[in-house]
Amino acid sequence: MDAILNGILTSSYPDKLKKQLIQKIAANGANPQPVAVIQSVLELTSKWYLNGETDLAQSQGLSVYLAWARYNLRVLETFFSREFLLELLQLKCHNEGSVFILIKDSMTLLQQSAVFSAHLQVLEAKAISYVRDHPSTPCLKNLAVFLEDFKQCIPKGDFASTFCISLIQSLSLCTVPDSPQDVIEYIRDVERVCKLVFNIWNSSDSENIIIDSLKAIFAVISDSGDNKPSFCLAAVVQFVPNDMIDRVVKFTIQSSVDDRSMTVALQRIVDWLQWPTAKNIDQWIVIFLRALASVKKFSILIAVTDSKIEQVCEKLQFSAMCEPAFNVLEHMLLSFQHSPEPFHKVLPMIPGIVETLRADNSERNTSCLQRLASLLHCCMFLHAGYPDLYDPILEAVKGLPEPQTSEIKDILSKNRWTAQNLEGTNYVTKVTQKSETGKTGLYNLGNTCYMNSVLQALYMCDGFRRGVMAYSPSPDEKLLEQLQLVFAYLGHTQRPAYAPMTFSRVSRPSWFTAGHQQDCSEYLRFLLDQLHEQEKATCKGQKVKRAKGDDGEPTSVNGTNSESATVANGDDAKIRTLIDQGFGGQLATTYTCLTCGHQSSRKEDFTDLPLAFPEYRPVGCPSEGKDKDDDGKKENGDVESEENKSKSSTEIKSLHLNDLLQYYLKPERLSGDNKYFCEKCNSLQDGERTLDIISAPDCLILTLLRFSYDVKLQSRSKNFREVKYPKTMILPTMQKQVSELGKTNPRHSLRAAVMDRLGKFGLELNTEKGEVYSLNAVVVHSGTSSDHGHYYAYARHSIFCDPHSICDTMDDCKEEDELDFLQDKWYLFNDNRVSYAKYSSFSNVTKRFTKDTAYVLIYKRIDPSNAEKSEVDLNSSIHPREVDPPLSSKLRTAVSKDNGLYLQEQELSAKKRTARKRQNVNSASWYNYKDPDDNDKGPPGSCGGSSGFNNSGPRFVF
Repeated sequence: MDAILNGILTSSYPDKLKKQLIQKIAANGANPQPVAVIQSVLELTSKWYLNGETDLAQSQGLSVYLAWARYNLRVLETFFSREFLLELLQLKCHNEGSVFILIKDSMTLLQQSAVFSAHLQVLEAKAISYVRDHPSTPCLKNLAVFLEDFKQCIPKGDFASTFCISLIQSLSLCTVPDSPQDVIEYIRDVERVCKLVFNIWNSSDSENIIIDSLKAIFAVISDSGDNKPSFCLAAVVQFVPNDMIDRVVKFTIQSSVDDRSMTVALQRIVDWLQWPTAKNIDQWIVIFLRALASVKKFSILIAVTDSKIEQVCEKLQFSAMCEPAFNVLEHMLLSFQHSPEPFHKVLPMIPGIVETLRADNSERNTSCLQRLASLLHCCMFLHAGYPDLYDPILEAVKGLPEPQTSEIKDILSKNRWTAQNLEGTNYVTKVTQKSETGKTGLYNLGNTCYMNSVLQALYMCDGFRRGVMAYSPSPDEKLLEQLQLVFAYLGHTQRPAYAPMTFSRVSRPSWFTAGHQQDCSEYLRFLLDQLHEQEKATCKGQKVKRAKGDDGEPTSVNGTNSESATVANGDDAKIRTLIDQGFGGQLATTYTCLTCGHQSSRKEDFTDLPLAFPEYRPVGCPSEGKDKDDDGKKENGDVESEENKSKSSTEIKSLHLNDLLQYYLKPERLSGDNKYFCEKCNSLQDGERTLDIISAPDCLILTLLRFSYDVKLQSRSKNFREVKYPKTMILPTMQKQVSELGKTNPRHSLRAAVMDRLGKFGLELNTEKGEVYSLNAVVVHSGTSSDHGHYYAYARHSIFCDPHSICDTMDDCKEEDELDFLQDKWYLFNDNRVSYAKYSSFSNVTKRFTKDTAYVLIYKRIDPSNAEKSEVDLNSSIHPREVDPPLSSKLRTAVSKDNGLYLQEQELSAKKRTARKRQNVNSASWYNYKDPDDNDKGPPGSCGGSSGFNNSGPRFVF
């Protein structure tokens, strides 16, 4: 009979005819047959079922086997012996997954036989080894199905825990198939096996069996070897009772697991979010993250968040994963408060995700969309100061509920990493390629954005930068030497960003605490003052040295022919330093007695003008940033006491910079307790104080006094009033009479033309004299207090050509913003990020981001005598290295050496990436996620992800 069956199967008949013939033979099993024939048929058909290469052989093999076995139980009892059973359990065959189907069907028929109990014992004894030897989902699933019916075969006692551990270890090796249909079957098989594990846990009287299983899972996922475990282990963990999660996590955190293993384990737990039917995975992840924060394992938190944040965000697109993925994303972003990089990484995905969620009006997606909008507002509040990145996000979530400021602060406070010192974390922003602008960024070294924004603004003051680069500092001028080095790197390094660590150390005021946010205006004033004093001290020393005759014939200062510093004869000689030439101006303060008319005045130098806000001066508010003898009127105006009043403040008609200048120069009446002591009257008299600018600086620094101390709140607060800062302005000055200057003076004709045009635009200049200035840089403060928030700068080059060519086309200007003398090519400097910007966008940034307000303005004086002599194409980008003097040999050597080091770093990084990719190709794992260190994709915050799952693995969504 077996020969007939083989003949039919190997014949050339159609499968349909073969099946009909085989079924007839199957029916003959009910008829009496010789024992040898029955055994030969059972042996042949079992081989067909387990080793058959065609579907016909497998399906008909089992059908004939069961038909003949059912009617020949005595022969089956002999055939299905202990030896045959052991052989099946160790068999390596084509259809291994079907072994336990054959065993289950055979054992069902043999339940009343004498061998049944003995077979059960064999199966119980061999269950663990079978699981270990057959790490495939069909084998494990069919074993689970068998054990559902034959629970007697489940290992008992201590072996039950070992059996569960073996199942977990084998599941971790089960790779995901490529076919979508096979993937669905894979998921169902895994769920069946995990249900078996859960039933074993449930039937145990002790929690130890669960603990042992979880230990096994952690051992698997924390192994940093090449073979990555399957994320199907998520299906096991979902059955852990909720009340055990905290205890298990606490035990794991307190165990002696090294940071590397813990990081790998947590990254793989995050991968479990991909499992479509898993429950509570988000709880596991969040509890793990909180537990690690409580023991200050910040390096693990940083590594996991940085490497997985994009992957988690991608899952928001899929309905089944949206809620758990959002829970994890929310915790990661709200707790990672010391750096905006993770938030910026996911920003490119947000508009698409919002669009996807809006398209699905289900209750779940609607809720997720609203929570996402709230999260985005919280993160933009936390990491304020990036309007170029946040504008598309605001547009995407337009119309969705926005949380109140008090709610945002409460949320951020609750999610903050527990008791951590954020400034102490060594999280360095990843930047991997030069900005498309060609400019170099500056790394934030820990709340050093106040320094970075000032440095970038000063660097874009071309005249000052050129003076610095042409200067030869003495050994005592350490600060200027370091500033030269920073400027050299900004102009010549091949790195995308530079870390000014030494400059930060030598330029930081002694009262500034490292790692804490500071007032950029205070820092700028201190920086300029120190540069001035160091150069002045050097010049005085050289003057004394020459006076003693040590040098022989007098030489130029610092051995250069530049006019960076001038020493005149006499003890009271005026020393013109780089700071004087670039930013120095002079004020005259005049006091007039209103009784006798007597006047007294004095002159004083300045490097910046502090502009207070009119209309807002609160009574009794201590002044801040007081300039020499200026009284309270020249200090900060009334300031909103609460940040949440910022929106209401912007609703008031915005001020113009000209309003603040007029208020600064407005005569002040001195009366009452503030009377003036007249020397002529020899008594206190009513008087008047006036300020006049008698010498205008080349670069005018204007500080908008937004910060003051609120007496009621006992804290420093900020004025959020919007100020219009034009591209072109007139600075009122006390100049010589026109008759003295001559009617053909080019500065006069330029000033007259500009003043006439600005007057037609509605500006009340209240002066016939003044200097023309064009906007060079703007430092923006984003936040609610000077010692909190973020600074960034908008700047452009201050090189200009013949300004009279602009005057010839001035009549074509229809509005104030069209009048401009500098190249209209703006850059946004935001720490390591440098990008293009537009004046029309950032000039009204406060309307879109109420906490972002202009704080320090730098204007360049437009003097025809200082126009660029050489040909500079203002229609193309200006590269400082092309217009600056050549680098000194010392600077050139330092930059060249660092550029060579950078190239070596790039080469080493490329080799490491190649080695990792080669390992991934040779790996037996089914998925290879993008390595977080693979930096070829571009800088963080500008690179997006794929969709759903990584491209390297199968995709499935329920």
